[in-house]
Amino acid sequence: MKKIILSVAVATMALSTTASALEDIKVNGEAKVWYETDNVGTPGDMFNKTDASAEVVFKLGMTGKQGDVSFGAELTQGSTMGLKGVLVNDVRTSANNLDNQTGTGDVYVSKSYIVAPVVADTIVKLGRQELNTPFAFTEKWNAQQNNFDAAVFVNSSVSNLTLIGAYVGQTNTAGDHKATQEFNKLFNGAFAAGALYKADSLFVNAWAYELPSVAKAFWADAGMSVGPVALKAYVAAMMPSDTSAAGADNTVGFALSGATDVSGIKLFVAASMVGEDGILPLGNVATGFKKTKLPTAGVYTDGVYTAQPGSTAVKVKAAGKVGSTGLALQAVSNTNSNDSSWASFHGESADALDTTEIDLIVSQKVGAFNLKGIVMHRMFADDTTDDASGGQHVRVVASVKF
Repeated sequence: MKKIILSVAVATMALSTTASALEDIKVNGEAKVWYETDNVGTPGDMFNKTDASAEVVFKLGMTGKQGDVSFGAELTQGSTMGLKGVLVNDVRTSANNLDNQTGTGDVYVSKSYIVAPVVADTIVKLGRQELNTPFAFTEKWNAQQNNFDAAVFVNSSVSNLTLIGAYVGQTNTAGDHKATQEFNKLFNGAFAAGALYKADSLFVNAWAYELPSVAKAFWADAGMSVGPVALKAYVAAMMPSDTSAAGADNTVGFALSGATDVSGIKLFVAASMVGEDGILPLGNVATGFKKTKLPTAGVYTDGVYTAQPGSTAVKVKAAGKVGSTGLALQAVSNTNSNDSSWASFHGESADALDTTEIDLIVSQKVGAFNLKGIVMHRMFADDTTDDASGGQHVRVVASVKF
């Protein structure tokens, strides 16, 4: 018994010594309820379990440092709380065990990384982490988000200039926007290099990508303020490795956006054009091009529409507050003229991409909860597509961060 007590005492002392050497230990987390319903294909049939999806997500993380090395870790668990087949018929992710009747999801490691100095003015962030680059980024709109297993080097030796080099090995999506508990290879690994310049009201960002056996890609955006208006310009290209397939040319796109504030109301307008020649969209390569950094994307009229070869899109948005309630109204219109390329890539007609979306977004804090509601109205120029995909969606997200 004495040996056991002594061993426990020694272990406790060792743990105390280790803990005392760590600095800035912080615990963080989030609890989220995600719900969406629609009457697509069934006009007037809203809030029916057949056309509803939901998920309850809990995340718990910790960050800290020891000397020059900092770290972060996060656990994520998703569940339908047994409501699949009762209030909803679908869940928001592809996580293991979420598609069964009970809807219980396993806990998995969603983040696990260190940040450490390499040489003067250069650090590396190594491990499972979020990324925010134009063609490979973490999407946070869904119940669960996609992350990456990556090594990211950041150099700040030149004033006003940040240089970034990254190798991205894995991500937790299966070629679509639904996060999973399993991290799998992103192509054969992906490489990215970026140069970010900022001085006063001017900034310029440039990125280059190598996606082995898939494509090379380039992205640049620049912005500056002209009086009360913030202007931004974009140019992007996706160049497929295999150009032997029909329509497998380079995809090149351009966009412009402007934002200003008028009496507390934020106004935004943007336009984008993606060239007809090409087959690969200008979107997130980790989620099947679901989302895009082009400024014309809406809620559902996103990378699947505005980032496609042959698409021309316009977006207008106004946002402000009425008391403590945030309100935003936006409209997105997209047309597409590249029928041959779209058909070869998706097996559909480009007419299916001629769409208009109008969104009302309401946000409110109630106690510790952040509430967000989105009412979406979608219309398609093609009658067949409109009958199948047009209609209204209602999304409600309630979250608590701690």
